[in-house]
Amino acid sequence: MAKQKYDVVVVGAGPGGLCCNALLCKWGLKTLLVDKNTVPGGKAITVERNGFLYDLEPKLQVPMTGSAFPQLYAELGIEDQLGAIPCEQVSMSYRHKSADKYKTTVMGQTAKDPKPLFDLWGLDEKEREEAIPTLAELAFLTPEQFDAMDDMTFDEWLSQRKVPWGVYSFFAMQANGSLAEPIDLVAASEQGAIMQHIATAGGGGYYKGGFGRMLGDIADYIKANGGEIRMGTRVEKIKVSNGRVTGIATDNEDFDASIVVSDVGIQPTVLKLVGEKEFDKSYVNYVKDLLPGWAFTAVRYFLNKKVVKEQMAMIYADETWLNMERFLKIRAGHVPEEVLAFFTVPSNYDPSMAPADKQCIIAGTICAPDPKAPEIEMQNNKIDQMLDKIFPGFMDACYERQATGPAEISAATRDSVLPGQGGECVGLAQIVGQCGKHKPSQKTPIAGLFIVGADAGGRGMGTHQSGESGMNGARLVRRYHTMRQAAT
Repeated sequence: MAKQKYDVVVVGAGPGGLCCNALLCKWGLKTLLVDKNTVPGGKAITVERNGFLYDLEPKLQVPMTGSAFPQLYAELGIEDQLGAIPCEQVSMSYRHKSADKYKTTVMGQTAKDPKPLFDLWGLDEKEREEAIPTLAELAFLTPEQFDAMDDMTFDEWLSQRKVPWGVYSFFAMQANGSLAEPIDLVAASEQGAIMQHIATAGGGGYYKGGFGRMLGDIADYIKANGGEIRMGTRVEKIKVSNGRVTGIATDNEDFDASIVVSDVGIQPTVLKLVGEKEFDKSYVNYVKDLLPGWAFTAVRYFLNKKVVKEQMAMIYADETWLNMERFLKIRAGHVPEEVLAFFTVPSNYDPSMAPADKQCIIAGTICAPDPKAPEIEMQNNKIDQMLDKIFPGFMDACYERQATGPAEISAATRDSVLPGQGGECVGLAQIVGQCGKHKPSQKTPIAGLFIVGADAGGRGMGTHQSGESGMNGARLVRRYHTMRQAAT
């Protein structure tokens, strides 16, 4: 039987691969999408079990207005299916380093009025006056000004301004939570853009039925518009001949294509699926030297009653956010008294996602991307303690507890091909030297091989960054395909 030939094969059905594939189908290209999992969505799948719908880790949409997905849905003509739900209630608990107890405020997810945060941080009048210029500057920075911030960390950018400690501590927590990076490595351009998104376009949003349902709509669009999807199919090799892509080999059969788009990470793509021998040594060394982002270790709590009213929460103290020094201490075996914790409550966005008298709380904290990290269990236990501290009786209401860390994430989405890597929450390329103008190119040295996802081609937080990368990658692929047709 003759092998099937496609214009484009997309490897990986995460947000980047789905967004890219959907646009290519809309434009009439013959596509095949292949993923080793049984359902599309990558790290953003929605699990259905015992009357609950829930995510593997805390998932939120930033920005809420103007993210990649409303843009994609509009371009596909399926706007009415999106089901976006804005965040209206955020619980933020903070303990100053000089205080014994946490203070909590409940607010919206935009920063039109900073007073609740100023009160939470305990800023006096002078400190409030000092904070306002920096917050206002961030809100109104232009894309060109963000580009000029690629070569400094967010810590360095803040050090050039008079910023009260409470404000700095908040930004350090946000660097951990939004990009899974330390404030002293994350690029000012990346983190600054996210803070602007939250302040001016809203954040913390969700989708009716969960992120997996929203991404499933995109998969349905692909199938309805001529694209083929093969789930439960592992790609063993991206085939290359004379410096050009020729297709893929899977665990079942081979497929021919002159274009392959990879949404499984630049390091697994180059070092494993293609192989080092097909690339110039300098490019291989460049890919190996890219520093992975950190991971999330997440715990899902199934409660026999409603304990939390808010849609999401952030719990942090001045000692709990991680910079590189603190991160390395934990990796060396130091056990902190507390950890920062983020959590979401899907049914507080969409009540149909849990039985009427129950809740699923999805909480997480920052950790190493190493699938073999020994400190993960300790950090999960600390999450238990943090939630019970802020919401007394929380653990008494918990009748089931599940954990998902970098080992599970790597097994499901991003193969570990270098020591200590694989479980990344976002991917690579959010730190100085790896983002903005330094970000890896979506076009690789192999003709016809492109990268989408958080490693290349997008900016911003999590799923938005991946979706934007997928859309940008689709335009590159379409142009390449058109040029190839003109040349043959």
